[in-house]
Amino acid sequence: MPEQPLSQSSDPAVEKLILEPSALAQWHALVKQAEDSYGCHLDEAMESYLVFTLMRFMSQNKLGATALATDYLEAHSLPKSLRLDQLRDVGDQCLILSGLFPQRAEKRLVRVSYYVNMGRSAYHHLSGQIQQSTAELYRELAETFVTLMDLLQTIRGFNSSVMQPIQALELWSDTGSQRAFASLNGCSTPLHESLINTGHKQ
Repeated sequence: MPEQPLSQSSDPAVEKLILEPSALAQWHALVKQAEDSYGCHLDEAMESYLVFTLMRFMSQNKLGATALATDYLEAHSLPKSLRLDQLRDVGDQCLILSGLFPQRAEKRLVRVSYYVNMGRSAYHHLSGQIQQSTAELYRELAETFVTLMDLLQTIRGFNSSVMQPIQALELWSDTGSQRAFASLNGCSTPLHESLINTGHKQ
């Protein structure tokens, strides 16, 4: 399934958002709309972090340009300032890949939860190596990673399908993603009831 640019959509709501006067306003509006659609609201710090992370990576061509697992492992042997930057980049890229481009996981023969687990771990390690005031933000990023991923997948879903049913099933099973579970309930491909046991996920 080819990835479609986020700016190309026949959805009037998305087309309206694309007309925002700046990239910052556009991403902020999309995040707000995703929060309303998904049914959660981020605090100001988390919302700002998500918006600026989207701006930083979506305006560059470096997203997934290197092997993230290698970057993650190498980060631990770098001097502190470089280590912190690399861990943050790994966490941020894992968040965007799992949220906006989950199809890339299938192409690389890994589950989307591969990025979820690595991104959580990067943020967690980062939170233990910086000042307390900033550490709390990265702890929260690690703890709410799945919710942030779901919000980004909600944005992706405004103008294209996000995942195949089997990929959504794996993601829900691995992480408890509520958006993945909701997509299973509405998918057109029949899934045997034994695959969707609603009793084992809260």
